Amino acid sequence: MMNSSRPLLDTPSVKFLLMVIVVILLNFGLFFMINILAPLVTGFIVGYLVARIRDGVAIGFIGTALSYLLVFLISEWFLNFSTPIFDVISAIIIMALIGAVGGLIGSFISSRFRK
Repeated sequence: MMNSSRPLLDTPSVKFLLMVIVVILLNFGLFFMINILAPLVTGFIVGYLVARIRDGVAIGFIGTALSYLLVFLISEWFLNFSTPIFDVISAIIIMALIGAVGGLIGSFISSRFRK
């Protein structure tokens, strides 16, 4: 008798969540080497792996926003929260947009190569 249910790790929501975690970890790893370009490179890599434009942009944006939220929160904590909150939020949004552009480019290139 065969089981027709899908395994938990094969569902789209779990794959999406795991790719967001990959973006967060890649941004942490690359942040200290290629500072500003880290979200672009990370978005490109994950967008290439996902190969769907909508998912590549969403994963790049959400993962980068969460990772830089943690990075800026920790750095502001060490600086005793001296920077205005609006500046921190705008920096997070700018970095998330750079990650989304990287995801767009990576998934676009991947979808063109796979056709």
